[in-house]
Amino acid sequence: MLKILLVEDEANLRSRFRSLLEDMIGGCKVVGEASGGTEALEWLKSNAADAVITDVRMKDMNGIELTRRLKEILPAMPVVIISGYSDFAIAVEAIRYEVTAYLLKPVDRVELTLVIQKLAQKVKNSAPAAASAGSAKESGADAPAGGSRSGDAAFDNEERQIIRRVKELIALRLDQDISLQYLADQVNLNHRYLSVLFKTETGINLSDYVTQCRMEKAKGFLKQTQLKIQDISRLSGYPNAKYFMSLFKQMVGCTPTEYRELRD
Repeated sequence: MLKILLVEDEANLRSRFRSLLEDMIGGCKVVGEASGGTEALEWLKSNAADAVITDVRMKDMNGIELTRRLKEILPAMPVVIISGYSDFAIAVEAIRYEVTAYLLKPVDRVELTLVIQKLAQKVKNSAPAAASAGSAKESGADAPAGGSRSGDAAFDNEERQIIRRVKELIALRLDQDISLQYLADQVNLNHRYLSVLFKTETGINLSDYVTQCRMEKAKGFLKQTQLKIQDISRLSGYPNAKYFMSLFKQMVGCTPTEYRELRD
């Protein structure tokens, strides 16, 4: 469970954001709240959190200054900045202090979910790494430098494995209904998060990828068999042959019959 310190000077916004994090997204818990940067720094002196989510515009100390001070005392602390302003100068400062994410209000739930999932995975991956480092120290060996990037590499590898599994599931079910929810359930992810992850990793929308795979399967049947178009339509996942033929022409540039005639 990702433990978050939430920093926002408006109580009602803190409450709404807490509900969004804990009830809508899940996998995290707001273990502390602060109405400003000073209060947040004081809280961290005697409490622990895995990440800090902070607003930019606050009365006593803005989010950028809070980030700067946090990095001085807790260099590895992930910070997510929420801003109601698409201010380039603020964004540049955020990048300078290596914030984990810079999100604009109103916060996109899918984007925030992606950030939370990555942070949670980093925390999960860092636990074994910390244990290994402790064992190395006890045995007199030095821990390898650059360990903070190993968590990122592990997470990236897990993402690739998820996408590979999704592609395998799609290939096995091209003649059946393939819903985003079904695929998400198979890989134990939120369906919105899976959609964003697939697009990020492959550069194509998941639904478009399914369509491309189905068209390739249909072309294979058209080239290699004498099956009727309506049969190929069903085998490619389209019960409605008219819709299949229309989509095929749109995607391939010719009708299924024309494509079959050109196969030789």
